[in-house]
Amino acid sequence: MRVGAEPGMKVLDLIIGPVAGWLIRLTPSCKEMTRLLSESMDRALPLRTRTKMRLHILICKWCERYKHQLLLIRNVIRRRPDRLEEQEASTQTLSPEARERLKQSLANRSHPPDRFSS
Repeated sequence: MRVGAEPGMKVLDLIIGPVAGWLIRLTPSCKEMTRLLSESMDRALPLRTRTKMRLHILICKWCERYKHQLLLIRNVIRRRPDRLEEQEASTQTLSPEARERLKQSLANRSHPPDRFSS
């Protein structure tokens, strides 16, 4: 399910009601929410953005779960940073061949088209 304003919202309004339809159009999409949730852990977001995010969380259980997962990961790392450093020290690095394959794979990925370009 995609949450956020998109074409064809009038049909959705009839199905879920005018208040829920209004909330969906007002809030960011789930894709945008994942970016905003990550960003909110690095810096304070504007009040308007935080309000829209809270409204989205009220109507989207998947984004609520994602938010809780991010918070859990952050809290675990904060509680035991020494364990993270131990893991990094004992972890083997990638072979040169694996690194090259990874670089090629990333280079071959196409960027999503810009919605606003002509």
